[in-house]
Amino acid sequence: MSESGSRFLKQSLWMIAATLGGGAGMALVHGSVSKLGGPQVYFQFKSLMAIFYVVGAAQGALWTMTARQTAMALSREAIDESRGRLKRSAGTVLLMMSLVGLALIPGGPALSQLLKLPSVLPLWITWGLILASLLAAIQRGILQGRQDFAGLGSMSIADGLGRFASVVAILTWVGGGASGAVAGALLATLIAMAVGLRALKPWPMESSSGAPTTEKAPRPATGSSGGFWPLFLGATAFQCLSQLDNLFLQGAVPEAWQKEVGSRYSPGAQIGFALSQFTVPLALVMFPKVARSAAGGDGHQAFRWTLIATASLGGLAALGCTLLPWLPVKILLPGIPTELSAPLVPWFAWGMLAFTLANVLFSDRMAHGDFRFVPGALVLAALYATSLWGFQDSLLRGTPAEGLQGVVQRLVVFNVALLVWAVAISVLGRRGRRATV
Repeated sequence: MSESGSRFLKQSLWMIAATLGGGAGMALVHGSVSKLGGPQVYFQFKSLMAIFYVVGAAQGALWTMTARQTAMALSREAIDESRGRLKRSAGTVLLMMSLVGLALIPGGPALSQLLKLPSVLPLWITWGLILASLLAAIQRGILQGRQDFAGLGSMSIADGLGRFASVVAILTWVGGGASGAVAGALLATLIAMAVGLRALKPWPMESSSGAPTTEKAPRPATGSSGGFWPLFLGATAFQCLSQLDNLFLQGAVPEAWQKEVGSRYSPGAQIGFALSQFTVPLALVMFPKVARSAAGGDGHQAFRWTLIATASLGGLAALGCTLLPWLPVKILLPGIPTELSAPLVPWFAWGMLAFTLANVLFSDRMAHGDFRFVPGALVLAALYATSLWGFQDSLLRGTPAEGLQGVVQRLVVFNVALLVWAVAISVLGRRGRRATV
């Protein structure tokens, strides 16, 4: 294996480990809040987290935009320009969140009553969590763009495991209900930001292999400059295609089905998410390398390595879940009856494989500044929502087993459609690039 290939493998393995570690901490938070705070506090906590997740697309857009700008800054002039853009992005975040804070002063009491909160204090702590998370997204983008995956992975671990430890400590020793739980999440984000700040060094004039670069002008990248709104809309479409099934089941299924959702649908969904944690980090490593290559630097092999690794690892995992669907349930979710949950596991595995492959292809296009995939992804997200809520009556008319299988089948169909669209855009983009060379 070449030196660049070995470096890519080491960085990918580290990011997989960091993602798993941080994700494990995040997952443990919910069980801890439910156990230490009780059902009412957990309900309030989930309501506040729903507000936090609304800005998830904005965080993703800021992260990706920052990573691309940083990775493409190969000359001193480009570095100075990128530094100015990042300062303006941080200023915009502070301005927008200040406006939200001003609106929260008169509107907070009514919103707290709507969410059945004991006071407006949890809303203000959530506001602080959102502000810190948006600024942390800029930090993560800088680290990813510089290919400082040690710092980026450390932030993920500090955020995930720190959130679990902070929430448990505050609820155990201080209390505070939902306010205490969200305060723990805020404290962990601030700890992660401190870890990221320590990793941020003066902007290096180095290639990804560590060799000094020359002060040559970068080659113009194809596509647009990669503004916030294309990235925001693309991230919104991705979130819809990965999260709408959960929102549909929470709000649409009858009460008699809730236990069936927990025993049949949720285990497969969690296994599908767990499988993605082995492949999505590969795209995180790939993105700055491809963006750097588009600007005239090295890293042109990263896309091929990522696509092959994602298809191989994801394909083997999906095949294993098809042949032995009960095994991941036994390993990851002991105590869950496999006779109920196993039938849906293969559907989730193949659906998540299609989603992660599409993510790799779209990440490659975003790194090149090609955002032609966004309109099609938004259309698919809208059609997916329509297929759920528009056909709610027929979907829930049969038995829970039939209805839940229909939901996951829709998830797979639209993720496959997303992959087909990603392949089409990728082929068009590469043909266009060869034509201009």
